[in-house]
Amino acid sequence: MTTRLREYISLVLPNAHGHQQKAVCDFVLALISVQSCCQATLARFFDNFEAASKRVSRLLHNARLLPDELAHAHARALCQQLPLEGCVRVSLDWTTEDSQHLLIASVRVGRRAVPLYWRAYHDSELRERMTLYEREFVRLLFNEVLRGVARRRLLLTADRWFADVDLLDVLDEMGISYVIRTKSNYKVRIGEAWRRLDSLSWRGNQRRRAWGRVWYAETDPRRVFLAQSRARDAKGRWGVWHLLSNRPLSAYGMAAEYARRFTCEEGFRDGKRLLGFVRTRVACIKAWSRMFLLVALALAVLTQLGCALVRNTAGAWLLRRVRSRRNVRSELSLVRSIVELLAQGEDLWRLLDHQSRLNLEAGL
Repeated sequence: MTTRLREYISLVLPNAHGHQQKAVCDFVLALISVQSCCQATLARFFDNFEAASKRVSRLLHNARLLPDELAHAHARALCQQLPLEGCVRVSLDWTTEDSQHLLIASVRVGRRAVPLYWRAYHDSELRERMTLYEREFVRLLFNEVLRGVARRRLLLTADRWFADVDLLDVLDEMGISYVIRTKSNYKVRIGEAWRRLDSLSWRGNQRRRAWGRVWYAETDPRRVFLAQSRARDAKGRWGVWHLLSNRPLSAYGMAAEYARRFTCEEGFRDGKRLLGFVRTRVACIKAWSRMFLLVALALAVLTQLGCALVRNTAGAWLLRRVRSRRNVRSELSLVRSIVELLAQGEDLWRLLDHQSRLNLEAGL
């Protein structure tokens, strides 16, 4: 069962020692099986609990396994499996547990996003330096991690916390297309006056509106394309997106691209809830980042199994074991479906082919 998984891990970590590769492989398998990042729970997957506990502790605190190099290695392996044509959609976001923070770039695969590259920070590191770290991260992401992908194919989406003019300058400088939501209290120049975004009027029951290219941020203006989109929530109140881009997209196109960003939120939910990263209790920030490597690898493996299953003629029959018979959407994510199938038997592992490409448009 673990042969193909070990081949995949050796592809991801070609420079790691054989014992290190085997440890990563074993604990990724344990993580998929027990769905918890609690070290004690992982150790109980093995026959000898005490030995396994010491082994996982040594892996997480191994100073020779540098977190940045591990993230780079994972990203290189994932980039090798991207399609050679078509748009590559990357989402940028923070996820936080107590005083520990991860800045993660995720690549969209079907209706989920898989962690591509990340960096871990402690609260004390982020004070008054968060935007600086974000700009450094973006430069590293596109200049090194994704340098093999043509810039014209890349599209970055991010939430309103990233709508900083300096970050927009970095993206424009590198030629990266983006769609980023901004806060409603920012001002744009409409005609001859600077107006807050939340003061812009709508026509009747209008849902989307494109304002063309405008000046953004009164204190340090930049030229961007602005669009707005709104919808009513369950209580009937309007929720509005104020969207910025450096591409002349229509209001509908800009809203559709930003809506795809939520695949990264769903990917976070798979990692934190389904695989139990939320239950990690590791104080050392580097060890915490190494634990996330296991989560990222597990998500990539499960997604690859899911893509193989979707392309397989017997896939529909297998999926009916764990999901209802719906034609378009499923109540289970691709990752959750594979976890449920793996819990029923080990035959599905034969579909893991470490040389196959991830299908960016595969989905349930």
